[in-house]
Amino acid sequence: MREEHKLRTHLEQKEMNRLCSVNNNFPYDNNLLVLDIVLSSLWASPQPINWDNVAKLVPGFTPKECARRFEELKSTGSFPHLDEQCNPLTGAVSSPSESFPNYIKSNLLDVNTDAGEPQTNKVPLSMSGASADSECADPSKTIERIEESKSPNMVIHVCDEAKNLKQDFVCPRNLLVKEMRYFEEYLSVDPQRWDEVDISVHCDVQIFDWLMNYVKSHNHDELHGKQVEKPKLEHSNVISILISSEFLKMDTLVEECVQYCHKNMSGIIATPCNMNCINNTLARRIANLFNHNEADELKDKKDKFKSKLFQKKIERLFDPCYQNQDSPGNASTLFRCGLCLKHLTKETERIIPCVPSKINIDAHGNIVFSHSRDKVWEVHEYVTGLYDELKSWDLVYWRIWGTINHLTCSRCKQAFLCTELRQCKYHPEAIVYPGVNADHRWRGVGVYPCCNQDVLRFDPSSIPKGCKIKDHILTAEDGGDCGAYSVKSTHTRILRDLLLHREAVCAPERSDSSSSLQK
Repeated sequence: MREEHKLRTHLEQKEMNRLCSVNNNFPYDNNLLVLDIVLSSLWASPQPINWDNVAKLVPGFTPKECARRFEELKSTGSFPHLDEQCNPLTGAVSSPSESFPNYIKSNLLDVNTDAGEPQTNKVPLSMSGASADSECADPSKTIERIEESKSPNMVIHVCDEAKNLKQDFVCPRNLLVKEMRYFEEYLSVDPQRWDEVDISVHCDVQIFDWLMNYVKSHNHDELHGKQVEKPKLEHSNVISILISSEFLKMDTLVEECVQYCHKNMSGIIATPCNMNCINNTLARRIANLFNHNEADELKDKKDKFKSKLFQKKIERLFDPCYQNQDSPGNASTLFRCGLCLKHLTKETERIIPCVPSKINIDAHGNIVFSHSRDKVWEVHEYVTGLYDELKSWDLVYWRIWGTINHLTCSRCKQAFLCTELRQCKYHPEAIVYPGVNADHRWRGVGVYPCCNQDVLRFDPSSIPKGCKIKDHILTAEDGGDCGAYSVKSTHTRILRDLLLHREAVCAPERSDSSSSLQK
């Protein structure tokens, strides 16, 4: 091919010399004229220019002389213009619509580009061909320039190694770049070099056939008026299409797949598909569409995706910047008190009781509690320990959710963590105070007959010290229906979720607490 180009160039130069010898528009010698014409065709070409190849076109000039002459012409702006006598030369171009400068740049200049295969580690897709790294700094500008001409068809070679199949697919270049942006950097080179690009994709033939039909269904410029019908997502193929479309940067299709997964996850899990290939980004996008009650209702006996779903839910609980509709409380400030051993956050540490010695009064006369942070406690060990104890990530999620959210009991009037729903302390018998004839020193002190526990007539701490425990009494603040997830009150939503998942949320009573109740 190069020998043919050289012969063709030699013949064109001879024709140019013949024409220019009778053309009185050019006051130069013929060799300098040829050089100026070649250099004028390079005026808008991308930098750098291969001056060795330019020198081969014009005998008698070195690469340095060509570069120097090019700079002179650029500085003076005096590029030569051909008149009608030189039209036979431009007529030698292979395509009537192809300009002589384009012919020079595309066929005579050998612009060096490196061929290579992109590294892939997510899905078995690969492509080989000429890289566009040095051709155009802004591929979008090249694309806009090329859109004016007819888009050629690109051939994609698909190799299905699992089924030992090979199949070629044809797609218009502009449509391919628009719908599969992964190919943009490889197909944004000069149009004359598209033949050098060889696209090889390693994936399931049926999946790629589905993807190509999806791409062609968006081709509204079909010449024959035959519109390709948009293929439908199914339980059995949506995961493979999701992975492939994410790799090929088909953003619209990725969103369609994510939405489909949200609406049909139980059916997808029931199919024999491999969901381990869903990366963290896609898993997070899917998890964001599920509220925690929907995720908990998924039927996943083989745990193909439910654990991953709740892992992403747990990550959101610890994200300080995420507005979580499922959990008003946030675990980013979670710590353990070294005195009462409760797990608290910045929001709950001032309202959840600690040991009696850590009670304070604020400037408004309200009782506040001052917990002491356990400096050796570590949150990662806490989460790992919960999983070792509960053996399930969905149970870990609900335990953490109950730890960072709180409610107020209607009976004891105390704020409590949702994990302590079953720990409302009370005495089964009423207080007995001394009679009128009793010593005045003891008139302010009563006793509970059930456990003989002394109690002050006026106790400033207001901390319940019952000998028995039962469930806290809860009421919806706005009188709303706890069965409707869309209720506006945050308090009511927490109450509803707590009652739905009380077995998973409530922590077992600590042995030290149960023993203290008997005192």
